[in-house]
Amino acid sequence: MYRAALASARNVAALHGCTGNAGRGVASGLAVHPTGGIPPFTASAVVAAAALAAALTATAAGRPKQQQRWASGLETRPEEAQTSFDAWAERLLASSPEIAEEVPCIDLASRTRERSGSVGFIFQTLFGKGKIECIRMWRCQPPAPPREGLGVDEVPGVTELWVLLELGDELCGHPEFIHGGFLSALFDELFGWCAGMEREALGEKSAKIFTANLEVNYHRPVPKSSSYLVKCRVEKVVRQKKVYTSGGLFSSSGSLLTESTSLYVLTGLSQASQNRTVADRLPAPA
Repeated sequence: MYRAALASARNVAALHGCTGNAGRGVASGLAVHPTGGIPPFTASAVVAAAALAAALTATAAGRPKQQQRWASGLETRPEEAQTSFDAWAERLLASSPEIAEEVPCIDLASRTRERSGSVGFIFQTLFGKGKIECIRMWRCQPPAPPREGLGVDEVPGVTELWVLLELGDELCGHPEFIHGGFLSALFDELFGWCAGMEREALGEKSAKIFTANLEVNYHRPVPKSSSYLVKCRVEKVVRQKKVYTSGGLFSSSGSLLTESTSLYVLTGLSQASQNRTVADRLPAPA
């Protein structure tokens, strides 16, 4: 009877998120003795445990249905988080004429998995409740960069991506903050998408892409359970095979939290591409 009362009180406390004083009250009143034996107890202790369980259940019953469903795991995302993510997406679409098209990144990742049999780390392993809970990707039209500052064998990139993400609470390093290693992997993944699109612009769909260098600067901690916008672009392409990218992760207030640069290398280029000159990639004069 004692153990049943203790388990009942603890289970209800855990179910309804009472891990603070209320949850500790169960342990302090009915905990197993440090020596391994059960401390003396009376009927009043069992009654107290049952009363605590009943009180916690009643408290949960008084919560809004949304909170009850979230606590019991029947909802995939809190309503307020979904509202924030969707509202941000709507604002971007309404105020960003540079957005050219939406990229169905999850569908494309799934097709890649079907063809290759490999599971993608970012868009599959880390996609789901508590991790990357929502994502939308748009291809943008980057502003035409000036030729000044580019070498004779360099051309400006033509690819820019914006990626809106909602990150959960299972990607943490320090408590309450997203792990820096995840952010590095995220940039590496998104830069890979940029390099892949740049590869298509080069007419080299069969060429393979490999990361040669990745540098990440962490300006501020990135809180968990929030939405963020990543902007990344191809800065330049050198000798038709070196793709330089840059990007930043921004909060909803526009603060730059993390930024990164990378170098991707294309291998297995066709002979036609190797013979192509820089002038072949430059836009025709107006």
